Amino acid sequence: MKLTIAISYLLGTLSLVNNISNVEGNAKLLAREKLREDREKRERRLAGGSDSGLVFSRGYICIIRQQDFAFAVPQQLSGDVIEGLEDVNLLGSSIFQSGGIYDPADVQISDRVGTSSADAAGSFFSGFRLNFAGQRQPKFIPQADPGFFLNGECVATNIMPGTTQIMGHSCLLNLCLGGGGYNCLAIYAGSKFVFDPIELLIPGGGQSVIQTVPTLPPSYPGTIIGGTGLFNGAVGYVDVTTITGSTLAPTDVFSGMGDDSELFEGPQAGYITQKINVVSNIPLPVAP
Repeated sequence: MKLTIAISYLLGTLSLVNNISNVEGNAKLLAREKLREDREKRERRLAGGSDSGLVFSRGYICIIRQQDFAFAVPQQLSGDVIEGLEDVNLLGSSIFQSGGIYDPADVQISDRVGTSSADAAGSFFSGFRLNFAGQRQPKFIPQADPGFFLNGECVATNIMPGTTQIMGHSCLLNLCLGGGGYNCLAIYAGSKFVFDPIELLIPGGGQSVIQTVPTLPPSYPGTIIGGTGLFNGAVGYVDVTTITGSTLAPTDVFSGMGDDSELFEGPQAGYITQKINVVSNIPLPVAP
């Protein structure tokens, strides 16, 4: 009798252990399934899938003044012979920028062909008509909110040998959208970027005045890698498109003479305007 009771007790205990193991295994499976579903939902939101209602997107305009833009060329090797800009090695050159952020509805872009006497670059270019890149400019610059701005640096990481053509860049940008300048998105861009900052479009037609038209850089994508303030934990992506640019900086590009101490010297005219489209998992405010 005691043996029968002991055997029954052991069988019941083994059955209970098996049931507990099955419950634990099912719980782990359910947890893994829930994690997989959550990951797929996040990916669909960022990809604009069926949960696109949870994705927040908005466009902004950034306007950069000449005093808030710098093109820094690295020191050339001592053995390099610099007779013109085509001899300059732009690998590692940096563009620093800072500009206010505006609502696209508040910024009007108009055609602007040729500089006026008020913003001409000097007598060095007598006989030349300096044009703005894109041949357009903002018609009016609204008052900027100090909490809404874009700043950062882009570095040329790949150069076509023997030319001034940039083939790739690496950018780190801060897009701040309110909160006194503390609600910011951190943006990284490291894609292919084909652009020659010295290239000009010189129209023909036998004109008495040579018109030099700098080219606009191509648009490029960026990834949101985090944020501060209300954007803590932000993910998403951006697209940056330059729609207006400045005149060419007075350099020795036409004279074919000079040394690297004279490169990119002299004033420029015009505003650099960029359109920034943002897609994020966190709501985006309207620019003031």
